[in-house]
Amino acid sequence: MKKVCVLGEGAWGTAVATLLAHNGYAVQLWCYEAANAQTIARTRINERYLPGHTLSEFITPITSLSEAMDGSEWIFEAIPVQYLRSTIQKAAPHFTDDQTWVVLSKGIEQETLLLPTQIIDDVCGKNPRKVVLAGPSFAADVVNKQVTGVSIAASDREYAYALQKIVENDYFKTFFNTDLIGVQVGGAVKNVITLGVGMLEGAGYTDNTKTFLVTQGLHEMAQIATVLGGKPETLYGLSGSGDLMLTALGKLSRNLAVGKRLGKGDALLQTILDELGHIPEGVNTVQSIAKLMETKKLQLPICKAVYEIIFAGKKVDHLIAALMQ
Repeated sequence: MKKVCVLGEGAWGTAVATLLAHNGYAVQLWCYEAANAQTIARTRINERYLPGHTLSEFITPITSLSEAMDGSEWIFEAIPVQYLRSTIQKAAPHFTDDQTWVVLSKGIEQETLLLPTQIIDDVCGKNPRKVVLAGPSFAADVVNKQVTGVSIAASDREYAYALQKIVENDYFKTFFNTDLIGVQVGGAVKNVITLGVGMLEGAGYTDNTKTFLVTQGLHEMAQIATVLGGKPETLYGLSGSGDLMLTALGKLSRNLAVGKRLGKGDALLQTILDELGHIPEGVNTVQSIAKLMETKKLQLPICKAVYEIIFAGKKVDHLIAALMQ
C-alpha cells in the first residue's frame, strides 16, 4: 500500500485523508495537537474538527513531521494560512526533490500578501513541485461521499494528471487548470464575501440582497486575481463562483455562521471566535485584502465594507451602501 502524507488534522485535512484512504492509500496524518492525535488513534474519530465520522484504519495520526513525511511522494498540506509559513519552515528539512506539495490551504498571508504556493516557494527557495487542489467542497460532504467537483491547478500537466489518478473516484471529480494564482484567489476571497452574506442574513436581509452581494463580490474576486497575476476567467469556474456559491449559500459554512452573528450584533468578534475555538480564514483574509487595497490602490467596496464592519465598528447598512455605489 502506497503512503501519502497529510499535514493538518483540521476538518479539511481530515476529509482529504479520508478520501485518500478510501482510494486505497496509507495516510500519515500529521497532527499539530498531540492530544488530538491520541484521541484519533484511540477512538478513530476527530472529535475536535470533524466529530461524528469514524475514520479509516488506513489513517495513522502522527505528531512527528519527519515521520509523517517519510516515504510519501505526495505531501498534502491543509494548514491555516496564518500558520503555514512556520509549518513549512519545520517541514522543509524533511522535504525531498522527489516529493510534491499538494496545496489545500486557502488564504493570503497578512504580512507578505503571498498566496500559499508563494509561501512554499519563499520558504523552500528552490521552486519545489506544487499542485493546488481547490473548489466547492465541504469537508463533511466529502467524508459522506457526496459527489464533488474541484479544480487541480499546476504549471505542469504531468503532476496534475498524476494527482488526478490519486484523488479521483466515483464521487470525487477534478478539472485541470493552469492558473495557480486565480484558483488560490478564488479559494481565499470567497470567504470574505461569505462573511458579508452572513452579515446581511443576520441583519434580516433576504435572498435578493444576498444574491446581489454574491454577484458583485465575484467581480471583486476577479479584480484581485488580475492584480495578483491570475486570470479573471478562472474566477467564473469551480474554484471561483462554484466555491463562492457553496460557502455563501451552503449550510455548513463557518464563515457564514460568523457573519450571521456579526450581522445580528449579539456578540463581539472575539466572543464569537472564542466560542468557535478557531479563526475562520475569512477573518484573516479580509485583513490581508485591506492591506492589498492600500498597496495596490484597489477599489473593492464590498471587501472594504466587510473589513470596516469587523474592525472599525461600522454597521451592516455600511455594506448596503457599498452595494449601492
